[in-house]
Amino acid sequence: MHITSTRVATGSSFVSMFFLGVGVAIVGATARAVGLSPSQIGYLIAAQNIGFGIAVVTGGTLSDLYRKPMILTAGLVMLGVSFALLYRSGSLAVNLGVMFLMGCGMGSAEAVTDALLLEMHTRNESRLVTINHFFVSVGSVVITLYLMALELDWKASLGQVAIVLGALAVLVAFLRPPGHEDRPSSGGQIFRELSADWGILLLFLSGAGAIGLGIGSSGVMTTFATELRGVGAELAQIMLALYLVGMAAGRIIVGFLGRQRRPGVTAAIASGSALVCSVGFYLVPVPTPVLVPLAFVLGLTVAPLLPLTIATAGMRYRHVAGTAMGIVKLAIPIGGIVVPGLIGLVSDFASFTAALYLFPVSALLVISATLAGERRARRA
Repeated sequence: MHITSTRVATGSSFVSMFFLGVGVAIVGATARAVGLSPSQIGYLIAAQNIGFGIAVVTGGTLSDLYRKPMILTAGLVMLGVSFALLYRSGSLAVNLGVMFLMGCGMGSAEAVTDALLLEMHTRNESRLVTINHFFVSVGSVVITLYLMALELDWKASLGQVAIVLGALAVLVAFLRPPGHEDRPSSGGQIFRELSADWGILLLFLSGAGAIGLGIGSSGVMTTFATELRGVGAELAQIMLALYLVGMAAGRIIVGFLGRQRRPGVTAAIASGSALVCSVGFYLVPVPTPVLVPLAFVLGLTVAPLLPLTIATAGMRYRHVAGTAMGIVKLAIPIGGIVVPGLIGLVSDFASFTAALYLFPVSALLVISATLAGERRARRA
C-alpha cells in the first residue's frame, strides 16, 4: 500500500519539523528536572549539534540520490529511539551518544523535508519552506509548555514523543508522493557541480549570519536588558518571550506575503529591516516602553531570514536541492557556535557593550551575501 497524496506528504513534513523543534528545546526544557549542570548542558547540546551537522549534509545529498520519504523515515526512527533512550541512563557518556543520535535524526529531517516540499510543489515553494520552519518554533514552545503542565514529568513526555514519532515513521515509510525522478548519478557529481559555483558559499554565509543574529539574540537578550538597560528580571523574560513570538509570527507573515518566486529579494528586504531593528534595539539607548515592543519587531525581522535563504538555495539549485539546502543548513550548528562564541570572547577582552555590535554585523553579512547572490543569479 502506497500513499500518493501530496497533502499527506506535506502535512508529514510539517509534523516532522514540529518534532525537530521538540528536539531543539528538550535539553533546556528538562535540564532542571533532570539535574543537569551548566557544563553537562553544554556538552549535550554540542553532541546534538555535531550529529545535526553531519546528518544535514549527508541526508541532503542522499535525498538527491534516493527516495526522500525513505531518508525521512530513517531520520524519524533515529529521533524516536533517541527520545526513548534519553536520560534512561545516569551515564553522561551514554546520554552524549543519545544526543548525537538525536542530532542525526534532526539533521535528516531538516535535510529532507524542505527538499521533499520542493520536489512536490512547483508553486509557492518559499511559502511552504517558511511555514515548514514555523513548525520548528511551534514544537519548541509546545514541549516547554507541555512539560510545565506535567510539572516537568520528563519521563512521561519523552516516552509519548517516542511513540508518536514511531507512528509518524510508519506513515512516512508508505509515502510515494508525485515528484520528478531526474536524479544525479552520484554524490561526487553533485559536489563537483556545487563546488564550481561560489554562489552556494554566499548562501551559506547568509545562513550563518541569520543564525548568529537569531540564536545570539535569544541567548543574550535577558542579560542585555537587565545589565545594560536596567530592566527588571521578569520584564526581561517577557521581552524574550515577545522576541520568540515575533520569530514565529514573522515566519507566518513572510510565508504568506513574501515574493514567492524571488525569496532572495524578500530576504534582502528582511535583513535590511533586521539591521535597523538590531541597531535600534542593542545600540540605541531607547526607553523601556519602546524597548519591549521592539523585541517583538526584532523577532519579526530576524525570523524569515534563514527559511528564505534555504528556499533560495533550493529554487536556485532545484535539481540538487537537498544537497544545496543541506550546505546552507550546515550554517545552523556553525553559526550557532561561532557567533555566541565571539560574543563571549569580545565580552571578555573588551566589553559586553562592544560585543553587541556583532548583531548588526551579522545582519550586514546577510544583506551583503544575499545581494551578491542575487546579482550573480541574474547574470547567470
